[in-house]
Amino acid sequence: MQKRHIAAALVAAALTLTPALASDVAGLMKTQPVFSSATGKNMYDLERCMIEVDGPIMPHVYRQPDRAQRVLMVWDGGGGVGGVSAAVQIDGVENAKVTFWGREKVLRRIKPCLDLAYSK
Repeated sequence: MQKRHIAAALVAAALTLTPALASDVAGLMKTQPVFSSATGKNMYDLERCMIEVDGPIMPHVYRQPDRAQRVLMVWDGGGGVGGVSAAVQIDGVENAKVTFWGREKVLRRIKPCLDLAYSK
């Protein structure tokens, strides 16, 4: 019986002491974008390519019903606990505009999807 109480106390302590981690996507998107450009590509082709890129972390894809011509893709910092490492907003179905915030490492991986000459 006493072992159960000790185990329950340890579990409660572990849950209480676990730090709260949040990914501040809105905070990242309020900063100056690293890259922004119109493309000649379709939004869905860009999205598909960015998901299929051989990266260690796949993006989370967000859509909102009232914004059918916009998609937001977010890469976390690793394992879901490292914050946001990058975000891409794609606007427009045809000739989509791509805006990128975050780590250059992610941009280098998705750059072939853009089919653009990238220069900072």
